[in-house]
Amino acid sequence: MEQNWMEEAFSGGCYVALLGPGVLTSFGRELRKPFRRVYFAGTETATKWNGYMDGAVEAGERAAREVLHAMGKIPQDQIWQEEPVSLDVPHTPVRVDPVEKFLPSIPQLLYFVLGFLVLLTAILYAYLM
Repeated sequence: MEQNWMEEAFSGGCYVALLGPGVLTSFGRELRKPFRRVYFAGTETATKWNGYMDGAVEAGERAAREVLHAMGKIPQDQIWQEEPVSLDVPHTPVRVDPVEKFLPSIPQLLYFVLGFLVLLTAILYAYLM
């Protein structure tokens, strides 16, 4: 079975629910709020990485801690926790040389060279004729 995601009314062809500007910042808490004994988790309820797998994992862990709190297993201040630093994959800062900031990408460089060659050809043609 195939699915045409571009024709979906609610996803709009992307991998996250299509919400208008300001909806998540205005109503994000309401999306995460439990309804009686039903707890909501999903990438749309994540506070970071909304729409990605990391966000789905974060939301699932948060919802599980909400259930544990409702059962009396953990205090309320343990529901919202930051992800601990990974010991298996250490943080590696990205170092960008100042020169790299201003270097063009390959397509930009090719367009520049092409433009330069066209301009040079036009000048030489005008000069020789």
